[in-house]
Amino acid sequence: MTSQTSASIQDLGSRIDVSEETIHSILIDIESHYRKFPIRRTHKRPRWINAPDPKLKTIQKIVLQRILYKVSPHPDAHGFYPGKSILSNARPHCKKNWVISFDVKDFFPSTTQDMVRKSLTYEKLRIDPNLISQLCCLDGTLPQGAPTSPHLANLAFYECDLELKDFALSHSLSYTRYADDMTFSGNELPDQIIESVRKTLFTSNYQLAEEKTKLMGRNTQQKVTGLHVNERVLLPRSLRRKIRAIKHDIKTNGITKAISKSTLVKSESELQGFFALQAMIEKA
Repeated sequence: MTSQTSASIQDLGSRIDVSEETIHSILIDIESHYRKFPIRRTHKRPRWINAPDPKLKTIQKIVLQRILYKVSPHPDAHGFYPGKSILSNARPHCKKNWVISFDVKDFFPSTTQDMVRKSLTYEKLRIDPNLISQLCCLDGTLPQGAPTSPHLANLAFYECDLELKDFALSHSLSYTRYADDMTFSGNELPDQIIESVRKTLFTSNYQLAEEKTKLMGRNTQQKVTGLHVNERVLLPRSLRRKIRAIKHDIKTNGITKAISKSTLVKSESELQGFFALQAMIEKA
């Protein structure tokens, strides 16, 4: 370990209240601090998760809160940053003739450690970007499962957001992004929009998930991150019905029985999340 590296670890440790020895012991064998497992999905290939162990996860959460959140993502990035939500992501696309959504293929695995390091070269961080990228990456990319990955992916995607926003402005379109989900909307869409998005991603090491591109006209259900946006932001009718049904069931049978019978949620925290989402959208 060089004196420079030692000083960087010492500096980081003082910022997050973790000993230099603990950070160093994790860095020399970071692979052993992850557990890999699949999440099975119906009619889809499994999604592989690399989950950090409790010690590393705690450190990553502190790094996120005390250091990484000091750097804001692009203003049109609405995922996984305080004050942003699926509601703020959907709202700009209301009352448009056309909505088109795109998906970045393998967003986290395509975000390399070098891209992360470069995105952290900001004076306001006052921390070694190499050290942060080592602590938050696995096998040279962002791990699906680390609490720092969504925000780091946002920062690494900043230049793409700039280019996509410029394209949108030049064609009188609205643009937002929620994680790997990009949306454009307007009264007219340029013929070259798909090719332009494809090229922008390609120049930054990303690819378009072609099969997930969706074009929605005014006479169809226009959905952005799961919310209807034809006239105003609304929860899908099917979801509103399920929430209404479980509220009725809670009054009749109590919350425990209602959750056990529900096809919507499996826990009280999940249920409260849906109630909060509904309340947020109704206030909008």
